[in-house]
Formats: sequence, structure tokens, C-alpha cells
Amino acid sequence: MKLMTPLATLSLALPLLAAGIFSAAGREGPYVDLVDFPHKEANWDRFYDLEDHLIREFHDLCGDTYCEGAYSNHVALQFRCSVHAASGIVQACTLVVGAGNLEVEPGSGRVVPDSRTWACAAPLGANTPVETLHVALARRGALRRPLPGSDRSMHDALFDCLN
Repeated sequence: MKLMTPLATLSLALPLLAAGIFSAAGREGPYVDLVDFPHKEANWDRFYDLEDHLIREFHDLCGDTYCEGAYSNHVALQFRCSVHAASGIVQACTLVVGAGNLEVEPGSGRVVPDSRTWACAAPLGANTPVETLHVALARRGALRRPLPGSDRSMHDALFDCLN
């Protein structure tokens, strides 16, 4: 039993192939994710180790600093940086933080969420090389130390962003 002719298969595949080509072309440009510097996924392990380190540091600082107030459970969700691919200079970094509360409505038993996210930009100095950023953020106490080329720390930026 023949399900599809070769021509029918091709007619279904062409739009998918064209969509893939156009979406890939739409993503080309001078900047890449830090994970993909200097080439696709080259920085994968090192970057995710760095992100895990920053999330642990955030957790350690959070309760005593910017995580008091309307939300009691702030969580660092994701850290990302863009890099100018040709020069290896970090363009921007952002740490996304989420927080929320869940309450039970006594009359209905419904669980009601109250949640929020913040995208907190890192106060990077101009012309920060990838390696310099890695070294600065991988240290113990990295969130409290000024970022390369800046007199401000990620802690300062988080305080401003979350309050």
C-alpha cells in the first residue's frame, strides 16, 4: 500500500524546508549568544557552569537584600549574554528573575497565582572581552564585585531592578 507519491511528499516538504531556510537566515547577524561563541555551542559547558554559579550566588544573597517585600520566593531563572562574534566583545547580559505567591481562595478552593518576572541588565563596561567576563563572574562573591569596566556590580543592578 502506497501512502504518498514522491511528488506529494516533495510538495509537503518544500514549505517546511523553505521555512527553515528563511528562519535561519533571519537569525544571522553580527551577535551570538555567549553559549555559541566562538562557534555554535563551543562555550556550552563553561557558560552553563557560570550560569549555575550566578544562580547559587543570587540565592545566597537574595533573602537578606532585594528579595524582601511583596514576593517571598525570588528565583534567578536564566542568564544570557550577547557577544559580537567577530571581536569577542560582550554587548549585553541580562539576568531574568521570577517571583510569585500562591494563595488558596477559601470559598472556591481555587489556587490563585500572583507572579512577576524582571529582566535585569548587567552594568557591563564597554569593550568587555568574553574571557574577562567569564573570569569576573566565576569568582566567589561575583555578584557583589564591580563588573569589568564598571564601578557597579550585578548586585547593584539587581537591587535597582527588583525594587
